[in-house]
Amino acid sequence: MYYPVMLDLRDKKVLFIGGGIETEVKVQRLVDAGARVRLISPFDHPALDALVQDGRLDWQRRAYHYGDLVGFMLCFVHLPDTTLNATIAAEARERGVWLNAVDDPPHCDFILPSIHRQGDLVIAISTSGVAPALAVRIKEHLSAVYGPEYAAFLDVLRSFRSLVKQAYPHSFAERRAAWYRLVDSGALAMLRAGDYVQAQNLLWQALYDTASAVPVDLSLHQQEVV
Repeated sequence: MYYPVMLDLRDKKVLFIGGGIETEVKVQRLVDAGARVRLISPFDHPALDALVQDGRLDWQRRAYHYGDLVGFMLCFVHLPDTTLNATIAAEARERGVWLNAVDDPPHCDFILPSIHRQGDLVIAISTSGVAPALAVRIKEHLSAVYGPEYAAFLDVLRSFRSLVKQAYPHSFAERRAAWYRLVDSGALAMLRAGDYVQAQNLLWQALYDTASAVPVDLSLHQQEVV
């Protein structure tokens, strides 16, 4: 039984012991998440050279040595030869470091789900390691349902966070009701059709669709939503 969680890795130290075929992709995603990544790998990963040049990746071009996990909170292992996984897992347990060994569940403290992302919308799918291919098929289905309009919708809704608080400063129930009016307003369908002006109009109408709303100075916020 796995416990799902979304991690904020910004400025967190993460070790990646790499060399496998997906090293480049996995390291890039960690860097994109804001982690301070150290890569230990003697292999060539040309797609990562730019990250090193930009100072976004610490790449030590060598093999793993005992002690490499000191100072890290997370470690990923993706080696072409998995015989070292048990040794690295033993050090991780010794130092209290959370470990993910790719395609090696017995040496994992956590596994990675299949991800469908549209901007700030992140949908994670997992079969608890039983059938990753099924998770991929489910992801493919979700990608057809949750398209780029969801990214646009969340971009617009981000600007409404402060507006909802200002409009309903004294009642959590009213703020919750306002949020449901926003997400159910039909604005998403307008964004899917490319009609951003109508989407915004629907959201403004949904925000004030109650007599208890406190007037908000729209001139301070109109540009945020455009």
